[in-house]
Amino acid sequence: MVFDKFFDKLRASNQGKLPFEDLYGTIYAKLYKFFIEDKYMGSDLLFMLTYMAAIITADASRPEIFSYTGARSEYVSTKYIRRADLLVKRWGYSYVEALANVAKKIENEMLFSMVNRYANAIESGVPDSDYLTRELETIRNIYKSTYDQGIEMLKKWGDAYISMLFSGALVGIIIMVSIAIYAPDDIQGTLMTSYLIIALISVIGIITMYKAVPADPKTHRLLQGSPEQNMIHRMEKKVVPILGIIVILLVLLGMNFGLVLMLIGMLLFPLGVIAYIDDGNITLRDSEFPTFIKGVGAVQGGKGTTIAPAIQDIDKKSLPYLEPLINAVFSKLNLGLDEDRTWQRFINDGGSYLIYKYLNIYRDALKLGGKADTVGLIVSSSMLDQVLLRDHRHTISMGFMTLLVPMHAMMVAIFLFLYHILVVMADAIAEKMASLGEAGAALTSGQGASIAGAMGGSMFVFSNFDKDAIGLYVIIIITMLTVSNVLAGKIVSGGDNALIYFYTSLICSVSGLLYIVAPIIIGIFFMIPVFEGV
Repeated sequence: MVFDKFFDKLRASNQGKLPFEDLYGTIYAKLYKFFIEDKYMGSDLLFMLTYMAAIITADASRPEIFSYTGARSEYVSTKYIRRADLLVKRWGYSYVEALANVAKKIENEMLFSMVNRYANAIESGVPDSDYLTRELETIRNIYKSTYDQGIEMLKKWGDAYISMLFSGALVGIIIMVSIAIYAPDDIQGTLMTSYLIIALISVIGIITMYKAVPADPKTHRLLQGSPEQNMIHRMEKKVVPILGIIVILLVLLGMNFGLVLMLIGMLLFPLGVIAYIDDGNITLRDSEFPTFIKGVGAVQGGKGTTIAPAIQDIDKKSLPYLEPLINAVFSKLNLGLDEDRTWQRFINDGGSYLIYKYLNIYRDALKLGGKADTVGLIVSSSMLDQVLLRDHRHTISMGFMTLLVPMHAMMVAIFLFLYHILVVMADAIAEKMASLGEAGAALTSGQGASIAGAMGGSMFVFSNFDKDAIGLYVIIIITMLTVSNVLAGKIVSGGDNALIYFYTSLICSVSGLLYIVAPIIIGIFFMIPVFEGV
């Protein structure tokens, strides 16, 4: 109440608006379009057309099609159908006029084209059933084409990202060596150049790869998920905060950075492995679900039975990854338990985003009186297209990760090995210069001054090497590379956000191990010879 009064006073003193309200609204709209609407429009438009084509088998009227579709608020595309429905019911527009007016506010080309085609079909007198059947096939082809183009762009940008980031790391290495040879007055300004180059490459590469492909979530992200998802949610509430506190304390205490990275990798490893297993299970369940739903629809349509007897008649042995979930549903339905809750448990335990969407489409269409065999075929065909496209993406992502991890290890190793070589050289030269003592002082007078100048000039190259500043520089660069490559791996591979634990564990473990072993290896194999009598 206090805040409401405060905001009311602000609005009253600012012509009915909060300060920066318009700016905030503009920024929010752009961010929503970038992260949500543009990313999810392709898949949600396919879901929406599948839903419309499914319910039309129940001989739904045009007002019912618009009403039921507009109520599906989980699809980003349905809000425009809902607006058209409101224009018809509240303002007396015809459906052609309503769709034409709504299309004027649509920025997405795919949806804009679909809405205009629908308006033209209605104006031409094309039956909704004919239009929606053909339009679904059109949207499938457009979605597949767009997805394939995105995959090709993702592949090219993945290769470009690795090449550019490696080039940026080489620039950072050159800067580090240059500082060792000739220490400038403003070291931090020189190092900042390297930070900016790597940060710019990382941001451009990650954003471009993120925009390359449409959103393709794997998990439904409901409150209750698969056993693996539930375990991750329970564990991350304890592991992540504890890990954050421990890392902060270790950094403040000056603990070896490599040990900190190894600790992060080890503590996140269980979460990462569980997420990776869950991702694989969902992939296998998704590949079997089109066969399952098409079989159930065929049995229901052929025998005119409910869904429980249809489940009993299908060959569950050919669905090994869905069989436990199917058997659980069959047992509960036979016991007379609530059907909605039973199927919701099936969705929760499956953990799959596609199963969640398409199973609800199938059941909603049947509740409206749709033909089970036709609906099952429509749903299975749409889902199968997405499953096959996802398999293609998985192939590309595996190739990218196979290249990313060795490349990351190489960049970090070059930085660390070269840094420790420079440290060894600087320490050896500083020790030798200190041991000159009086001989060095004698050389600086008389005829030995020129000799001392030559020796001092050559040895001065590494004598002012700032180990602490460059050591911090190496840590910052490794951190930037680690964060960037973790995000790149997650974006290219897709899947649930929990997979970031897997990539963080993998990349941090590689970085930490190299940070620990680099000085040991340099100490064994790289030694500065001691020249006696100098």
